[in-house]
Amino acid sequence: MITAGRNNVAVSIGCLMLAMGCFFLLGGCAVQQAVENSSPAFVAPQGSSKTLSSQELAGLYSTGQIDRDVPREAMEDVKQQYTYFLRQGRGSMKVFSKRAERYLKYSRRVFRERGMPEELAYLAIVESGYRADAKSPAGAAGAWQFMPFTGEKFALSQDWWTDERLDPYEATEAAASYLQKLYATFEDWPTAIAAYNAGEGKMGRAMQGTGSRNFYETKARNNMLDEKARLREETKQYVPRFLAVSKIMRNLPQLGFEAIRPDEAQGVVRLNAKPGTDLQGLAHACRMDWAHFNNLNKHHKRLITHTNRQTYVYVPAGRDREAREFLASPDSTLFAHWGPCTIGSSAESWDKISRRCHVPVAQLQALNPQVDRLHAGDVLLLPGIANVAGSVPGIQAQHLVGQGGGRSQTVAHAGVRRVTHTVQVKETLMSISRRYHVSLSELQRENGIHDPNVLQPGMTLRIPAGANAVASGRPSNAAHPVVHGVVGHAAPSRAGKLAESRPRQMYTVQAHDNLWRIARAYNVSVEDLKRWNGVDENNLRVGTRLLVQQ
Repeated sequence: MITAGRNNVAVSIGCLMLAMGCFFLLGGCAVQQAVENSSPAFVAPQGSSKTLSSQELAGLYSTGQIDRDVPREAMEDVKQQYTYFLRQGRGSMKVFSKRAERYLKYSRRVFRERGMPEELAYLAIVESGYRADAKSPAGAAGAWQFMPFTGEKFALSQDWWTDERLDPYEATEAAASYLQKLYATFEDWPTAIAAYNAGEGKMGRAMQGTGSRNFYETKARNNMLDEKARLREETKQYVPRFLAVSKIMRNLPQLGFEAIRPDEAQGVVRLNAKPGTDLQGLAHACRMDWAHFNNLNKHHKRLITHTNRQTYVYVPAGRDREAREFLASPDSTLFAHWGPCTIGSSAESWDKISRRCHVPVAQLQALNPQVDRLHAGDVLLLPGIANVAGSVPGIQAQHLVGQGGGRSQTVAHAGVRRVTHTVQVKETLMSISRRYHVSLSELQRENGIHDPNVLQPGMTLRIPAGANAVASGRPSNAAHPVVHGVVGHAAPSRAGKLAESRPRQMYTVQAHDNLWRIARAYNVSVEDLKRWNGVDENNLRVGTRLLVQQ
């Protein structure tokens, strides 16, 4: 699983230690053996119990379930770590304990319900200082610092859309499962904790090579091993560091730290989100600024959720009513037909893509904040009609086959003969669906079209496989049901529904509307709406009557 030698997260303690000229790296659940030798040298903090007050000594010798039987010869390392966090590292300990407050109630419960020591919840402090978005140079991520392979092994989903290693709640469950497995293997908590850092393979080989029964014996006999097989200094100090942190967390007020109250920390509510949920819209509906919402949902890597499967989101307890209302509304999935597309040529530009998919450049850039200038190979979140390139490896990208001449043509695609159709003047999506004997919903799904009113002459549509192309061009007489929604795609917004009842000259602005959505629904430009009505996004108000057609 997590193998040996991972570089740790550069949390605030790292800056403090570097300033002191000391590489005091946070321990972690490790990387591949290949990077072990590239890790910075580990220097144990220096300190002496002689500097400890009577109150501090009482905290040092307090015990929990895991540290009740620490051998006398191993206590010196625990003292050094403990003294460090009370002195040079005190500022970091303040930050870590306060950050842990919001997660400890949940983490302790996870371990308690599995019959495991609750103080294992403090291991995430050693790993990352409980930073949900912590990342190491070696690729470990999240509060519990899972490497990609290990995260997948313990059901933490990772793809273009999400990285559940950054979900502190899911990652806690995964960490508990992994620690449970390690305990079943080594039958000793200190040894299981050391294996979480070193990797179970290396820990097992070190024990076998020294004839040891546990971590403490292995550490004492470490010099018996050849250099490659020895436990690294980081691993040798990992368990003492965890024990020191646990002792401090049990005695925060007595040691002069601010008391934390995990049981009183504001909780979160986990809600299911449909494919393509607009996360910025959800934050707005919950009256949350984006930074606050994003801080609760680091596992989402895009501004909308995965467009091919249901996912989940967290909102603060007390905001779930607004969140549920938004998630149940058509407005929540206005971008359900968007997906990852690869830029195939350096000649592409935001303007070109904007013209093809009829979305303003500002909107495209807002949904792709990670990309400034376009380069071949860049992956963008775009509408299904963007038509910029082929699919992303391992991802079902939504895109069109490519512009073709004439009313219809057949294109070879991955060994399959694919029918495409170029939209003509006065054609509608319904008339095209009848021509090819496919349902309207199938045609929309195939091309990632949410609102049929965005159809423009010159667009190229993919016709679903198995459709019957009608060479004469006459519409089929076959009846097709009117489909109001498609599984996995958004139903039309309020603006879109009004647009279907054309001709209409005026539109009343609804909650969650913006100029781009209204312009798209009425097939006009945002610039036209601004010019006709003298409005912009800053003064658009619910209830305002807008001229939408001249």
